[in-house]
Amino acid sequence: MSDAPNDDALADALPDTDILKALAPYVAKSGGAPIRPDRLRDVERRQLLRCRIVRFTERRQERSRTAFGTEDLSTLPLYEGAIEDHPLPAPEGPGKLTLIRTGSYRPVPCPCDNGTQRCASCSGSGEHPCTCRNEPPPCDRCLNVAPCSACEKTGTRRTRTTKARPAATGPGAMAPGTQRITCAVCGTPEAACPRCSGRGRVRCPHCGGRGRETCARCSGRGVGTHDVCGGKGSLTHWVEGTVEYAHETATLSLPRPDWPDRVRERLTTAARWQPCEIPAGGAAPSGVHGVHGEHRAALAAHLARGRLELSRRVTLETCPLARVELVDDPNRVFHVFPGARSLEVVATLSHRLKRRLIAAGAVIIIVAVLVLRLLT
Repeated sequence: MSDAPNDDALADALPDTDILKALAPYVAKSGGAPIRPDRLRDVERRQLLRCRIVRFTERRQERSRTAFGTEDLSTLPLYEGAIEDHPLPAPEGPGKLTLIRTGSYRPVPCPCDNGTQRCASCSGSGEHPCTCRNEPPPCDRCLNVAPCSACEKTGTRRTRTTKARPAATGPGAMAPGTQRITCAVCGTPEAACPRCSGRGRVRCPHCGGRGRETCARCSGRGVGTHDVCGGKGSLTHWVEGTVEYAHETATLSLPRPDWPDRVRERLTTAARWQPCEIPAGGAAPSGVHGVHGEHRAALAAHLARGRLELSRRVTLETCPLARVELVDDPNRVFHVFPGARSLEVVATLSHRLKRRLIAAGAVIIIVAVLVLRLLT
């Protein structure tokens, strides 16, 4: 078989006589003369190939594991040496097998206090010094105004020679006209700031005036969970081996589809694909009958046996495709290929007509832009 794209095998699969017969209805519909061989301007034949491989693979891994507390691994099978060398029965299908290396199981106590440790944030005290430093903060409502209009925190009622300072403006300040209450210092009614009761300061909202606030990390207990053992008080170490079996699918389509979407759709749904017999073992392309020479290098790489592969299923199909141009029909290109009962034909616009349409569209846009500019 020749390695040329248009070799004798492809010509036998799609001869000119059959192509002319398939094109006759399309030419008749357009009012053309009866189709003859001399009307064929160009016929390019290609072999289409699609290949699907389902590989059954095996992946083995080994890693050190650690768990909090005592881990019960008695139900898992054991292996010795390296997991890659451990013999296993033939798998029934995809799945994962977990094993334990002999002698690697090691439970150890954790050097902590039964899963707890002194809180590092508060050093075990359960509290932190409050940011108020044990001093009540100033009242945020009567800031810059008198806490009490009578005593101003002296505790002694006296006659004022001047009016009380007006309320300050801004967020947190006591608005003008705010109702005052009885002063807790001098007892004057309707004289004190309603928030601090005339004292000028308020109790710290964080510590309640104690000067110390509860540690948020340990919630005041002074101890917390030991991170190393997760609060279990012990650890379990072992070496785990895993074996994963899976079906991995790989597909190949040749050549790269550079034809229109209509052609690609019809090739998928209506073409008659010819299966190729694959010799035992997956075959090198040279051993596959019916594969065109231009596809053999790519197919060889696709069929290469993987390092993790245990077995495979290969589906290989081919289909001839002819791209036809007629002498007296420069605006159309015909794609011809075998269908279920006869040859299928898909007509598309030629590159020449597409270029003309694009050029015409560009001219229309330019004219429209010029007209709009003139009108504005």
